Amino acid sequence: MKNDARFLSLNILVQFESTKKQLGFIQNENFSKKKYQENTKSRAKVLSSEVVKLKGRLDYLIENISGRKIIYFKKSLLSILRIGFYEILYDENIPDYAAVDTAVSLTKLKLNRKASGLTNAVLRNLIRKKESKADWSENFKKNQKWNSFPDWLQARWKNQFSKEIFLDLINSFNNEPETYIRNNTGKKNKSLQKMLSQKGVDSEIFNESFLKTKHGVKQILDHSFFKLGSISIQDPASYGIVECLGLEKGDSVLDVCAAPGTKSLAMSFLVGAKGKILSSDIDSSRVEMGIKDLKRNQLGNIFWSEKDATKDSFNMVDKILIDAPCSGTGVIRRKTDIKWRRKETDFIFFSRLQLKILCHISEFLKPGGILVYGTCSIEEIENWKVVEQFLNLNKNFSLLNLPSSIKNTWVDKRGCLSTIPDINEVDGMFAARLKKND
Repeated sequence: MKNDARFLSLNILVQFESTKKQLGFIQNENFSKKKYQENTKSRAKVLSSEVVKLKGRLDYLIENISGRKIIYFKKSLLSILRIGFYEILYDENIPDYAAVDTAVSLTKLKLNRKASGLTNAVLRNLIRKKESKADWSENFKKNQKWNSFPDWLQARWKNQFSKEIFLDLINSFNNEPETYIRNNTGKKNKSLQKMLSQKGVDSEIFNESFLKTKHGVKQILDHSFFKLGSISIQDPASYGIVECLGLEKGDSVLDVCAAPGTKSLAMSFLVGAKGKILSSDIDSSRVEMGIKDLKRNQLGNIFWSEKDATKDSFNMVDKILIDAPCSGTGVIRRKTDIKWRRKETDFIFFSRLQLKILCHISEFLKPGGILVYGTCSIEEIENWKVVEQFLNLNKNFSLLNLPSSIKNTWVDKRGCLSTIPDINEVDGMFAARLKKND
């Protein structure tokens, strides 16, 4: 039982509720403690991620089916029930009886026989409810708890977007994201598509730089093309932020807040061997990740350093990318835990930090140079509001139009890159292109 994916998932979920650390960090920490089989780790990662994504909905159902408020359940028992509810409602590969039996066994192991009786009763009540009629869940869907997002965040987005966009956005965040493959081979996408197909990876062409595939991230990471640096995993909108710089061969670029370096890698191919990417980040462990990835890609034009973008000195350059730390609301599809770890005050914290970074780093841009400020947030306070404040404080900077390579549907009324997952089928990203006037 202790080697079972559900047991491993249970430990991950309890730690997430207790610490509020990043889910990915907790998963990797647990996977490294013991030598688990690959299929066990894979199953545990999917199960724990899905339960975290839908935990608001699962808790709402647990309260209704059990007749007890969530606050009266111990963290371990609640996590077991969440796993059981998820498997019964959403995992077609697990028979209902197996989901119940495993949950009862987990409860006995983690708690006691009395608690296992409660687990058994609640899960069997759920099965009876599910089997009573096909549309049993329709009334539950009318409550916003079904959306599985914090109430305060839903209220915020209802004010920010139309009702239709809000609902589509919620649904988009609760759906599985596409996996996008960036083509680093120098060959056309049709050639890469054919080569990948021969290696068991089917895909479709998204644009001239990207393929879209239904395969999971792990299958791509394990692929020989990825290990050789011929392909990378990146969302096209993330690459769009890079495109905003309008890079040419031989350019030197300062890339701050850059780790683990996905955008740095993209830029390194664009500037070529004679170009230079000066990448930095305040987090030493993430800088190490960036350095490690250089070996995979065998690139010699990226130079990493550990620096604080709010106060340290940098070389004067013609082009700068600020991949600003942010709330991450635009990538909730990929990082399901963000919505539960964020607080409303975080948006104010990030916006102040972003402005501080933008004002400081802009000092290292040469006259006539280009600076791109980008986030993976869909919050106005972190995006245009930061740019607006910066422009008011720095009259020697002006907002430029984006390069023609950026899709028209990705450009907002102010001329900034702005994508929304449900509308653009990519992650939520923002970027503004600024010029330092002579």
